[in-house]
Amino acid sequence: MLYATAYKWFVLTSAVDIVLTWFILLLGGSEVNILADAVIAHAGLRGILIYKFCLVILVVIVCEVIGRRRPRVGRNLARLAIVITALPVILSVTQLLSAGS
Repeated sequence: MLYATAYKWFVLTSAVDIVLTWFILLLGGSEVNILADAVIAHAGLRGILIYKFCLVILVVIVCEVIGRRRPRVGRNLARLAIVITALPVILSVTQLLSAGS
């Protein structure tokens, strides 16, 4: 694997995203991602876990394929995936903290 450390962070942020999303849903919140919301409505927690797992695998494969031809682009793509996945986590934590005050 070309970017194992980045992938670990990506998997971690993806897992935290699922946990926080599910927690917010249990508290009566909603999913703002239209596709993820449809998956949750149709298949529940199991469905969103499969959906997120498939997205993680897809991103890793894309980074690996691109990274073998253009290492800097692959690395930057892996980093971008972390940032994109961390944004909903940050927003979820902010939402939960503000709801608790």
